[in-house]
Parts: sequence; structure tokens; C-alpha cells
Amino acid sequence: MKKSIYSLTICLAVLGAGCRNGRGHLSINTTDSNAEFKFEAKYDEYKTDRLENYLDSALKNELPLDQDIDILVNLNGSDKFNLKAKKGWLQINFDKRKNSLNGYMKVKRLTKGIGAKLTER
Repeated sequence: MKKSIYSLTICLAVLGAGCRNGRGHLSINTTDSNAEFKFEAKYDEYKTDRLENYLDSALKNELPLDQDIDILVNLNGSDKFNLKAKKGWLQINFDKRKNSLNGYMKVKRLTKGIGAKLTER
């Protein structure tokens, strides 16, 4: 009896550790109201480089996503959005009241591309 309890405890501990340390964590949330558009992604840290390359190309700007950043990104001179990021987490806040419809559409396309990059294997 003691052996089976001991074996079961070890199996559960190994299984629990494997579930916590495994890859595949992804959470994407989007909020789109009359006043603002918010996008938040929580993802595996190993995807940070892939996401950084995509954003650098899409925005034509180098963003160090592996550091804690909180910056205002200029889309085209008048349209701007706030980008916060660190390894495994990214947040975009776009104020619709201060920006154009064209800027809003660009940010929506950008976030769709981010989602696509994060779901790639």
C-alpha cells in the first residue's frame, strides 16, 4: 500500500511539473469600444524574437520586446498608439478619439498579424 501511494505521489508531481513547464501557453484578448481598441497577448517567451521581427518589419522600427518597454508608436505622423511589452507579454492601446479611422484599421491589421505570428508553430 505504501509503495502504491508513494508511486502515485511521484507520478502526480512529475505530471504537475510537466504541465506547468510545457510550451503552448497563449492568451489573446481584444477589447474594441467606441472610444478605444485594446489588444493584449500573453505567450511563451521563446516566441518573443519571432514577434519582435514581425513588429520591426511591420512598423519599420526596432522594438526591444525582450526588455520592459512602454512607448508611444507613431503610425503616420498623426496616428499613435501605446505599446507595452516584455518577454511573453504585449499590450497595445489605441485611442480612437485622438486618431483616424485609417490609423485604427492599421492597428487592427497589425494585431491580426501578431495573432498569426503567435499561433505559428
